[in-house]
Amino acid sequence: MHQTLEESVTRPAVVIRPGLLDRLKTNNGIQSDEALARIMGISRATLQRYKGGEEPSLRAIANLADAFGLALGEIVVKPEPTEVEAVAS
Repeated sequence: MHQTLEESVTRPAVVIRPGLLDRLKTNNGIQSDEALARIMGISRATLQRYKGGEEPSLRAIANLADAFGLALGEIVVKPEPTEVEAVAS
């Protein structure tokens, strides 16, 4: 049994809004990714994966919302379809 192109493409349900983490760092005087990761309760490596489009954990999103007074909808968005997904549709 062969997988279709559509079945083989998996995409996260939500991602952190592009650029948000860097804006929060800059606007709040946070000096490093390590410090931001601590606020979110994650490792720096996980923070980098989130910046790269990996689906964040609910706990990390909630910690970010609490720390910066943001609503969940201000933090996460549905990812844009990739070129492969658009062709498969």
